[in-house]
Amino acid sequence: MNQAPRAMVISFQKSGTHLMQELMLELGYRIVGVPRPRPNAVPEFDDEQKAAVAALVLDKIDHDQLMELHGTAAFEDRTHEAWGALIWHWQQRLGQQVVNRYGQTRINFAESIVTNPYLPFTRFADTPAGLCWIFHELDIHRVDGSFLSEWVETQSPPLVLNYRDPRDTVISMINFLEGRTRAGYGNFYEADIFSTILASKTTWEDKIDYALRDPSFLARDQFQKALWLLNHPKVCKVRYEDLIGPQGGGSVERQVDAVSRVLHHVGSDLDAEEIAGKVYNPDSWSFYKGRSGGWRDRFSARNLARFNEQFGDILEQYGYE
Repeated sequence: MNQAPRAMVISFQKSGTHLMQELMLELGYRIVGVPRPRPNAVPEFDDEQKAAVAALVLDKIDHDQLMELHGTAAFEDRTHEAWGALIWHWQQRLGQQVVNRYGQTRINFAESIVTNPYLPFTRFADTPAGLCWIFHELDIHRVDGSFLSEWVETQSPPLVLNYRDPRDTVISMINFLEGRTRAGYGNFYEADIFSTILASKTTWEDKIDYALRDPSFLARDQFQKALWLLNHPKVCKVRYEDLIGPQGGGSVERQVDAVSRVLHHVGSDLDAEEIAGKVYNPDSWSFYKGRSGGWRDRFSARNLARFNEQFGDILEQYGYE
């Protein structure tokens, strides 16, 4: 099999995105998107690839001027800027919450770099090969329709949906926003708001009740918005509870099966059992306990009743009830 040159993972917030990152790194991809980068995850390009990225972002005059700088520090700086602009361009086209999470300055930066008027007409297949783009959502009502059309036509990039028991994601999100993970709650600006709100609640019951009642709480609607991915036969579905393996309270068999399905989906002929043993990484910055079923220790009877009333159907559709 020939491994797909590009892949895309939609991994719900607090559903083991770090596990998917480790898996895709083992397949040889570099990572773009929401995971916090570390040295072995950051894309690296040779000069030819840097020039190709710049050709997507810059018009012919600007690109010709750039190539005259080849071999200089200015060439490195400008191609790095072009790559950053391309990332934010595609984040927008893929419907990501760029302004909300990172600020308008990211968009302003991209717009200040881009001079190629044909960039909005480029295809996802024009982006550099060897990358896996990882996002928390792919809202069908926000995505550029040209990407959807390309995906339907070519089935590329192969899409993987990673999810987790919705009740555990609530608990994990609260732990995350209250700073219990290795490096705090990340750099999404919106997290500051909810971290402060949760700190004002004195009991777990009150925190969970708030998370269930506020429609704007982080990741609250991610399961509903991804139902099209869950039901699409061309999307590979992976559960956190399977991917976590024995180190996280799962089983070797389920972990290897989950990894095997991802490998097959992206066209990799690597050994699933060998790869599976490298997925669990407790050193991830967003790692806390890495276990499933923790909601049972935190949900009160009132919390559970409210959850079942609001999200019982979601539990059923995702196979948790």
